[in-house]
Amino acid sequence: MSAFDSNELIGTPGAWLDGGGDENEIVLSSRVRIARNLHGHRFTHNCDHAELDAILRKSLDAARRTRAFVHSRYIAMGEISTLDRQLLAERHLVSRDFLHNSTSRGVIFTPDEATSLMINEEDHLRIQGFAAGFDLGGAFRRANDVDDQLSPDVEIAYHDRLGFLTACPTNLGTGMRVSVLVHLPGLVHSKEIHKLLESLRKLNHSIRGFFGEGSEVMGNFFQLSNSAALGTPEDVIVKNLREMVVKVIQYERRSRELLFRKAQRLLEDKVWRAYGLLRYARSVNTKEALSLISAVRLGVGAGLVRDVPIQTLNELVVYIQPAHLQKRRGTTMDAQERDVARAECIREALKRAGRG
Repeated sequence: MSAFDSNELIGTPGAWLDGGGDENEIVLSSRVRIARNLHGHRFTHNCDHAELDAILRKSLDAARRTRAFVHSRYIAMGEISTLDRQLLAERHLVSRDFLHNSTSRGVIFTPDEATSLMINEEDHLRIQGFAAGFDLGGAFRRANDVDDQLSPDVEIAYHDRLGFLTACPTNLGTGMRVSVLVHLPGLVHSKEIHKLLESLRKLNHSIRGFFGEGSEVMGNFFQLSNSAALGTPEDVIVKNLREMVVKVIQYERRSRELLFRKAQRLLEDKVWRAYGLLRYARSVNTKEALSLISAVRLGVGAGLVRDVPIQTLNELVVYIQPAHLQKRRGTTMDAQERDVARAECIREALKRAGRG
């Protein structure tokens, strides 16, 4: 495992941002997260530092013996700056809990960021597999491979009736949460998004903001996921979410077609105004930037904007976040300075895309 240099992440975006995969105009990425706990240890919220350290050592030793993490980076969360921890959260490599509760905690991830393992988050082990676009199968294979490769070296807490034991009861059973990150401007503009939210809840699925649980919805980006894992086999969880996402994609396409049919000129104006602002604005905050990126992304999907690849817009969604901007500049900045740096970052990305 190699030492961590946060500056390397700035120049190498994660593979899940590359704009590839099926249905990439609507689905940015797919993720499978598996929660596991070590037998004979208390859940992390009841552990003292000595027990957390023991769990960390056992888990890290086991991870180092897996094929999945032969070429990987390990980061002790308590040994890096607050800004670096925020950077990892912006890239979806760690949860927001890791920003504040960092002692005796760590994360391992592959160079392409497609596979990662958080140690001592809410559960002892949080395995994540990512894939670009709509590829739940690929994300599941990555996470499941790590789970299988860890099993010979760590005894996992398991109950014959309840399945895998987890800190949160909603994860009992498989311990698996399957999700996709989707862009739904059509459903938002047609005001159908609230009906979708209600139907998802009734079918034991949930919808959250860009950074998952507790995060704000911005730029029409949402995370769709299963709500419970107890009593449902892994393949059925994946199948159910896949079928749900197929329907959401259909609804989104229908909404976009209807909007362009009824208000084509207004939508074209919205797309090109957003593109112009992104190309020439000198200051823009995160919320406004994500809204403008969403409009241009809609224009790319409709064939209006042809000189900006999906990959550029996907990368901007992450690169305009506060920690990325500050690491890129090599200095801490206040909100006003970040707004100026964000506008510059966007201008440069769109200029490079135009030349390409």
